[in-house]
Amino acid sequence: MLIQPFISMNALWLIILFVVTGCDSRFKTEDVLAQYVTDLDRSKYISISVPEVSLPNGLPSKRYRQNNLSQFDIGLLDFLSLQQCDVGHVVGQKNSILGKVMPNSQRFLYELDIIKAIESCEIKDADLSRKLDTVVNQKRQELPIAFANALFDSAEGEAFFSLSNGFLPMNYSSGSDLELLAALDRFIGLGKVLQSAPNINGNTFENDLKTLMDSEYAGRLLYSLVRITQYLNQVSNALDATDTEVCGTPLNYLRQQFKQHYVEVIQPYMGRIHTSAYGVLPRLNELIEMGNFSNSFREYLEIFLMNSEVGIWRQYQLASQKHARAWTRVFETCSVRIASNTKG
Repeated sequence: MLIQPFISMNALWLIILFVVTGCDSRFKTEDVLAQYVTDLDRSKYISISVPEVSLPNGLPSKRYRQNNLSQFDIGLLDFLSLQQCDVGHVVGQKNSILGKVMPNSQRFLYELDIIKAIESCEIKDADLSRKLDTVVNQKRQELPIAFANALFDSAEGEAFFSLSNGFLPMNYSSGSDLELLAALDRFIGLGKVLQSAPNINGNTFENDLKTLMDSEYAGRLLYSLVRITQYLNQVSNALDATDTEVCGTPLNYLRQQFKQHYVEVIQPYMGRIHTSAYGVLPRLNELIEMGNFSNSFREYLEIFLMNSEVGIWRQYQLASQKHARAWTRVFETCSVRIASNTKG
């Protein structure tokens, strides 16, 4: 008699997952989470499957992210009359071929330069002086927009928020955040004094933006929290469907999987994420709150706000608590004592 081999859907998923992501450490965490679910599903007393990948929408398109800035154009005669000042030189840079396509980081630095150039220039022509006063006042009001565009509507911002970079690594440490935290602190300090049109080091500003880009942090954190949330909720829902039939020998197996996969591997990983996120997210939240964004972009950024009910941090916390309660209920139903280090 020929016996047909049987492969469960979870096992098939793991095979596909290994083939697709086996050489990519960015998605190793997926293997770990999937194994937790798959091994629990081996028990006939619990039915659970690997959750489908369902991620939030990515960054809104550029036209929904960027707030436009006013253009500073002056007539030829006025331009020539300003050559004794830095204004003509700064405006000339903006009106050059490269200046017309300058990235948002350079545009922010230009806005600061033009404000300083106008304010340091002694204008004898009263009509021109009034025109330039109007320009500089408007430029000052627009600095938060230029600042937000430079941080978040840029190639650096796109990489920072990209979901294509996968999970934070399993061995991720908050020590990896030191450069990012320093860059965010400098951005926050700059955002607080924008109205004074501060003198800043352009190279430092650009390097901090590169740190933002290289970290890929916001997107990787979001990806990690979303997938962990989905897995924890999947486990919780399956456990909530169990009854006293799992007590005894069946629970010994389930408890072993809980300890081997969650307590010893997943929970420590979540702990490292907690430590890191509590350093980065409050700083990112502060930058978001001081930024000047379009309504659609602000709605997207709300997913990163720690105090938002619809934010991923809140959803992740709720999933973690639900997961702890589900296991607690099973253990208490079977009169099994819970070790203090198995919370969360």
